[in-house]
Amino acid sequence: MNTAHQKISASELHYLPSSHMHPANTRFHFSFANYYDPNRMGFGALRVFNDDDVKPRNGFDRHPHKDMEIISYVVKGKLTHWDSVTKKEETIGRGHVQAISAGSGIWHSEMNKQADWCRFLQIWVMPTKRGGPVRYNHKGFTLADRENKLLHIVGNPGNKATSPLYINANVNFYASELTDSRAEVEFELKPGRQAYINCVEGSIHVDALPSLSERDSLELTEAGKFTFSLKGKHAHFIIIEMKKPQ
Repeated sequence: MNTAHQKISASELHYLPSSHMHPANTRFHFSFANYYDPNRMGFGALRVFNDDDVKPRNGFDRHPHKDMEIISYVVKGKLTHWDSVTKKEETIGRGHVQAISAGSGIWHSEMNKQADWCRFLQIWVMPTKRGGPVRYNHKGFTLADRENKLLHIVGNPGNKATSPLYINANVNFYASELTDSRAEVEFELKPGRQAYINCVEGSIHVDALPSLSERDSLELTEAGKFTFSLKGKHAHFIIIEMKKPQ
């Protein structure tokens, strides 16, 4: 096996179905809550990647966080957010992104108040420093923003002036949705960096690497240029790029 990359198939993810105790059909990429796997404790600064399909009129009620950077990426339906900083409710839809720097402490909730299911990616990243101010920001992206191109959705303190959103961690998030059979998207992973790629919907070819179907992921740990293209009729994927651990 090439140690420069590792594919994690959707079938390998830990699955927890919705119940009266759990409001979503969740696929855990890494150890979380009552799911523990010593071989899946994270990937560099990436600590949590939960693929949640939340039941109608249900969700994750108010709960606290601190010393964590939290990204929510909506795939379908509507997600209603509340937090103790803005003290306001905000409902976002497909392709929209929330970025929370929990810092010294924040309470928030993520609810599906609609009659249909809501799928979103809940991603936690370890901050570069503990504590600090709490921030919540949101950005609404359209299909045109990411269609057949790579869209930078979340940055870090070093590029916050040009990033739509940023968190207090040395990471970058990108999203793309391929709809044209001729379209190709290029991504360069630089030396000293690594990346976690998740095929959110559809299927993609990654040149010289394993193809990805829906909910498959790929861990990249070696620098290079990579080209993404359609394997079927549609592909929606995200890339989380970060500093490689020393």
